[in-house]
Amino acid sequence: MVDAVVTSPPYVGLIDYHEQHRYAYELPGLADNRQSEIGAAANGQGGAAKDAYCADMTSVLLNVVSKLRTGGTLVVVAADRHALYPGILGSLDVVQRHVMKRHVNRRTGRRGSHFHESIFICAKE
Repeated sequence: MVDAVVTSPPYVGLIDYHEQHRYAYELPGLADNRQSEIGAAANGQGGAAKDAYCADMTSVLLNVVSKLRTGGTLVVVAADRHALYPGILGSLDVVQRHVMKRHVNRRTGRRGSHFHESIFICAKE
């Protein structure tokens, strides 16, 4: 059991992480598993993509929470512009303690715009 987990899951329909890091799979000869990527940009941001994302993230986070001790902390950093995380977190055995907003301005040199991330702080019941 662990006391805390901090994670920043993929964003729905924003980035194709597999394509962005393809070299890291190709150099050692690993299989192309992009069909398993959660929230890939290629899947879009429509209703079906959001539903699949919520189901996949709920499954992942259920596994994560199962490793937390009672009272342990789960912190999820997400650009939740579709307001998916209240529902996802509501499916888990956690209590949401606090949500912070964080302004992100030019995280990388490629992104000239700014956006906000939500930081969800939860405790396992």
